[in-house]
Amino acid sequence: MLLHRVLTALVGVPVVLACIWFGPPWITLLAAAAAVIGVREAYRLLPAREPIPEDDDSGDTPLPLLLGGTWAVALVLAGELAVRPEDFGWAALGICIAGVIVAGLWMIAAWHGRRPITAACYLVLSPVYIGGALASATALRGIDGLPGLWRAKVEEPAPPISVPPHIEDDGLGEAFESVYQVSADDAGVWLLPDIIGSDFARELTVLTETGCWWLLLAILTVYAADTGAYAVGRLIGRHRMASTISPGKTWEGTAGGMLFAVIAAVVLGALFPLRLEIWHLAVIGVILGAVSPIGDLIESKIKRLADAKDSGNLFPGHGGMLDRLDSLLPSLIAVYILAAVSTP
Repeated sequence: MLLHRVLTALVGVPVVLACIWFGPPWITLLAAAAAVIGVREAYRLLPAREPIPEDDDSGDTPLPLLLGGTWAVALVLAGELAVRPEDFGWAALGICIAGVIVAGLWMIAAWHGRRPITAACYLVLSPVYIGGALASATALRGIDGLPGLWRAKVEEPAPPISVPPHIEDDGLGEAFESVYQVSADDAGVWLLPDIIGSDFARELTVLTETGCWWLLLAILTVYAADTGAYAVGRLIGRHRMASTISPGKTWEGTAGGMLFAVIAAVVLGALFPLRLEIWHLAVIGVILGAVSPIGDLIESKIKRLADAKDSGNLFPGHGGMLDRLDSLLPSLIAVYILAAVSTP
């Protein structure tokens, strides 16, 4: 089991990091595929219907993956195409309204079973939650610029602008000055192109502007929280947090996960060009350390209702897609909100 987990992580983590680094369309394709697989697993976790009379050979109608998968992918694409957070919000709202209407029509026309309300909740909430969370990951690339509310108090001055004589003589000096001012401001902020002077430095600056550093911060901090919770819980965990939902989760492990999340957020924030102060990074770590176990408990409750150990068997030693995304889904939403409200 441990060997399977290690091998899966060695393959999966580089793929995810590569998709984040190269950006669209790879990160969008990865998020869309994860959304479809996650919705499929969620639909299959619909609890089995209660005992029925022997002469009743009918069964619950399977939930339509085409509807839920299309809904989730549409949200992911809305996050990818949105320029501003408000654009993403309005697009997501429109998609969800259309999805609810289609889901209601399907329930009326095609559903056969004894628990229509439960089935409707699974039908609607699965693509909204999974697709919306993964859409937050793709929408993070639209978070540009320096943090507005958390901007550092001291800004480095932009380097002086010198217009080449041949451009000044051609009457293009003003245009050159306005274009170069943007590059100069970026260089004054990150200093990488001027110090290194390489294509890698320029790509790194562009990566910062697309908000991918926020996504990396979220994923790595959640991974650190999960690792810390598991390690501390195994070592000193004594008091169970939710014995009826997840017997292995303890309050000591949760506290250890939060500590690891704070440390990871502060260290990564110092390494990444996010220009956040230490206490801001610590707050992000606390938020992610608190939100990630909530996602884990939600998925554990759904699996317990379905009497299932794992959401699937896609990843050897890890379970299904939802087993890998349980802590990350609500954390992505939280990070997107933090990035959106703190960036002009």
